[in-house]
Amino acid sequence: RQMCIRDSPLVVFSQEATKWQVNQAEKVASFVIEKLELNEEDALFFRDVNLTQIVENANNIKESGASTQDEKKAVYAKGRANLKSKLSERFGRKVAQQLMNAINESRKQ
Repeated sequence: RQMCIRDSPLVVFSQEATKWQVNQAEKVASFVIEKLELNEEDALFFRDVNLTQIVENANNIKESGASTQDEKKAVYAKGRANLKSKLSERFGRKVAQQLMNAINESRKQ
């Protein structure tokens, strides 16, 4: 059963998302969902995988001891590839790429 991040905390690797992570994920998700006009079910899926990836990135940075920008960039690159893979499984490669483009665009807002 999928959970909406607004209704209840999403637990990832037995660690709850921080308030900042939830806010970041929601900002990105709101932009992407509106831009691509995702239906409710797809929007819920996107919110969940996006938040999960943000939390996973933070955990991977902490666990690997990444401290330099280059080390963190490597973690984020793996995270983007993982997110794109999950989106591709659900939406297909073309829509997944549109979602990834919209994520990038949302970060420039």
